[in-house]
Amino acid sequence: MIPTARLFRYAVLILCLAFVLPALAETVPPAASANGKYQGLIQILHCPQDSAKYGNFNDYGHWGGGSWHGQQGKAGYWVYVYPTWYVWANTMPPIASANGKYGNLIQTITCPGDAAKYGEFHDYGYWGGGPWCGQQGKAGYWVWVKPSWYVWSRKN
Repeated sequence: MIPTARLFRYAVLILCLAFVLPALAETVPPAASANGKYQGLIQILHCPQDSAKYGNFNDYGHWGGGSWHGQQGKAGYWVYVYPTWYVWANTMPPIASANGKYGNLIQTITCPGDAAKYGEFHDYGYWGGGPWCGQQGKAGYWVWVKPSWYVWSRKN
């Protein structure tokens, strides 16, 4: 049997986590993934001193990892958004831009249910936007790569 005081502490901890964890998940700005270019966040490193060299934003690309300002940086795709480095596991597949046909990614919508209709890949073209898969889809050029839609602002 758990003593009442310990049970109370566990309850408080669970309540705190219920409020803190969603807030932390929302603190990753869209620029941190280079607006959807990278996926699978694996590490966040706070390094405000790097702004002198990298500015407010830098899509550094892949780095093999190692010591970084007293921390162990993981191998992955590094993006600096002042004051933080975000390290990602993967890049977006090239086919998501229809192999360069579209540019300036403005939105990604994961919608596994669309696979039945669109298969593995579908270049839908321009759509004016609206409700889609429980989200507000932006106007732009839509490309389906299972299980997500990639929305681009311009045709190259």
